[in-house]
Amino acid sequence: MPAPAPWPVSQDVAALADRASAFSRAVVGPRNDLGALAAALLRIQPVARELERWRWLTPGDPEVPDLHAWLFELRDAVADAESILDELHRRRQIGPPLSACVYATFRGPGRKLRRLTERLNRARDDSERLRPGSAAAIYGVRSPNRVTGSVFAERKVLGRGEECNSIISRLVDDCEETCRPVSPVIAVVGHGGIGKTTVAQCVYNDARVEARFDLRAWVCVWDRSDEAELTREILQSIGCADDKPCDDGLASLDSLQEKFENLVARKRFLLVLDDVWIDEGKTEKENRSIWNRVLVPLRSATTGSKVLLTTRMKLVAEVLNAGYLVSLDGLRSSDCWLLLKEVALGGETMDFPPELQEVAGTLVAMVKGSPLAAKAIGQMARSTRSTRKWRTLVNTEISNDIIISSIQLSYKHLPGHLQRCFAYCSIFPSTWRFSRSQLVNMWIALGFIQSSAEGKGLEELGQKYFDDLLSRSFFGTANKDQQTYYFLDDLMHILAQHFSAHDCMKINEGIPVVIPPTVRHLSVSTDYLPQLKSKYRLGRLQTLLVLRSSSLSSGHFPRKLLAKFKNLRVLDLSGSDIVELPESINQLVHLHYLAICSITNKLPKTIYMLKHLEVCDIPIFLFHDDHPRGVGKSVTVKRLKTCCGKQASNPSSRHEVQFFFSIRHLQALESISTQPVSVIWCQNNSSLVDQESGCSHPSKLQTILCWFV
Repeated sequence: MPAPAPWPVSQDVAALADRASAFSRAVVGPRNDLGALAAALLRIQPVARELERWRWLTPGDPEVPDLHAWLFELRDAVADAESILDELHRRRQIGPPLSACVYATFRGPGRKLRRLTERLNRARDDSERLRPGSAAAIYGVRSPNRVTGSVFAERKVLGRGEECNSIISRLVDDCEETCRPVSPVIAVVGHGGIGKTTVAQCVYNDARVEARFDLRAWVCVWDRSDEAELTREILQSIGCADDKPCDDGLASLDSLQEKFENLVARKRFLLVLDDVWIDEGKTEKENRSIWNRVLVPLRSATTGSKVLLTTRMKLVAEVLNAGYLVSLDGLRSSDCWLLLKEVALGGETMDFPPELQEVAGTLVAMVKGSPLAAKAIGQMARSTRSTRKWRTLVNTEISNDIIISSIQLSYKHLPGHLQRCFAYCSIFPSTWRFSRSQLVNMWIALGFIQSSAEGKGLEELGQKYFDDLLSRSFFGTANKDQQTYYFLDDLMHILAQHFSAHDCMKINEGIPVVIPPTVRHLSVSTDYLPQLKSKYRLGRLQTLLVLRSSSLSSGHFPRKLLAKFKNLRVLDLSGSDIVELPESINQLVHLHYLAICSITNKLPKTIYMLKHLEVCDIPIFLFHDDHPRGVGKSVTVKRLKTCCGKQASNPSSRHEVQFFFSIRHLQALESISTQPVSVIWCQNNSSLVDQESGCSHPSKLQTILCWFV
């Protein structure tokens, strides 16, 4: 399956235009390159937003190669603009005012600005040829409608008996309506191709359910979000069930709902809503209001009436106020094996050929618990008993293509800003567990989170992005040591890898690879780090996630490697066996996020020169006692994961802590503690002053939890 276009960046263009304009207002002189850059960004932003809407064209369309090339060029230009503006910001911090030195000492950035502005203007002109005669049709492209029905085509349901019986008992148990008040809505939630429709069909056609309800209706919702259209579909299903054709000419929602109400009045009614989505263009409140209006006629139905819905998103269950939720995970390997074997043998009872047992086991592992993929591979294997041809299936990525085709709609329905945030997670190993704050801080460091019109802070907005993905079932949850962690299950990991193929890459130990020039985010084991130094040009890399190697030896970061990462913004060593950082850490002039864990030696003094560092996740006190006075003012850390300082040489009973980071922008400080401390603020090169002596604390500080371990 061909890789899609790069991530959308049009929202970044608008933010960069604002930054360039702000810098421009501080510049004096006859030539204002920053103003020209801001103007070029503003001109190209609406064009980028429009062209990004066309990136779901099918790969065979002739416009696709040129469109993708243009989007890649724009993405590179945006990254260069961000780096230049960061460099100007860094130099302004250590030098004279921008207005006095922008052309005297910023000649390098000045030339880059002019070249970048020319690139953006050329891209704006080139965009005209990407507007084909069929632009209107392309702009409004929609996926073909998916239709499901209530007819149960499966001979038997493998691996879902427990879920089916649980739902049936909820539908037919009299205690459900007499013992406790409960919402009549039951939701089945799971990824595409995981078997939600099959479960609903099994329940719908069960003899106990048929006997329980006076009237049943099945509606495939798909992308319908209009109240009148949804009501008409329900009426059509009821009419067909009663052999009373509905009047398609009814246009008024009131008249449609009146008919709906009359049809279900004083009857026990079961309504199945298959494949329900929400309208991403509307708020949660608006979506809830739509469904409340659609289902209001059910008030005339008798007690015990139910709604059974299937959806890919937990958010839909919340919007429809589901009282009972069934989450479908992947099938067990044993059930996948039975399903694949049944399809491959055409329902025959004969044993599987012994020579194919080993190959079949590999195929079962490839389907990642997806019954749809298991059935599809079984169909392919059905036509042959050749071991060689079966091995051919193993050596292809056909299972991944099947899985992606079944779940990619979940990704395509996401707003653009969430697509990028989710796809970025592909750099994590499949077993990786991450915290909410870890991922949100990475997004912020990479510029994935842009300020909102509502004035929300980046961290608050990032947490909302995270919750949006969680409620749409893109993340799984796990608990350990009374802490909640998150992960991507196998199917979501495949999806993220597909939609980040141009931008993200993982390198497993010992596997020779070629890193494409488009890659911006990389995870690699410590064993592979030395090869990065000699083999690849990585000047555009923005994320480096270093993982523990299988060897027992401790890792050392290659001393000359950091010089290659001129644009690195996220350096995460928390999952590695790195024990020492080189002094050249100060060459990462754009670094915003630093996480370390296994380091046993003190941090290099040059770490205090990282002027863009905003998030510093350091688990123990690693700072030098002889750290140069006043150097700390150069770092504007916004969030410290732990107490990044040292214990005073002669601590008082309050265990004074001296911080060598400037905390003017500090928003939160977290650590583990058994004893209280007194925090001593250090600002603007002033001497250390006890807070209790009158030093005002930063206005943005929200939380301080610091202790000595």
